[in-house]
Amino acid sequence: MKKIFLTTVLALGFLVPFTLAAQSNEVLDVFLARAEADFGTSAYLILADCEKITDTASVDEAMNWIGQSENLNKLKDLNPDRTISYGEFSYIMMEVLELKGGLMYSLVPGPRYAAREAAYKRWIIGKSSPGRGLKPFEVINALVTILEKEGAR
Repeated sequence: MKKIFLTTVLALGFLVPFTLAAQSNEVLDVFLARAEADFGTSAYLILADCEKITDTASVDEAMNWIGQSENLNKLKDLNPDRTISYGEFSYIMMEVLELKGGLMYSLVPGPRYAAREAAYKRWIIGKSSPGRGLKPFEVINALVTILEKEGAR
């Protein structure tokens, strides 16, 4: 377990500056110091890295963007301070990047089937339970992985 954690921390130390260079250091420092990844900062990182909002935008602007998005209407609780779930993170990524999912995601798009798609594509390490809370390093690692695999940059 310590080897996996150490490897992940070292990998993030090298990857984060290159992929998330535009985000302010204060936001990333505060985010990575948390025990759980919060919804607001996770949404901000996704939207800023996918160039849906500027890197100088705030977490509140990211939350407004999500609240006004027709495609993200399955997200009910838009409290920026709560922990983001595996399913919510996957759903936001799929909708922001306009990724096509499998049959069930095509029929019923939402966090549940987005989590299944993320597990199938191995975007996020660990259990693929849609309601599982994510750690900050998991969010950063998944964001880097998705953008690399999907060629979004």
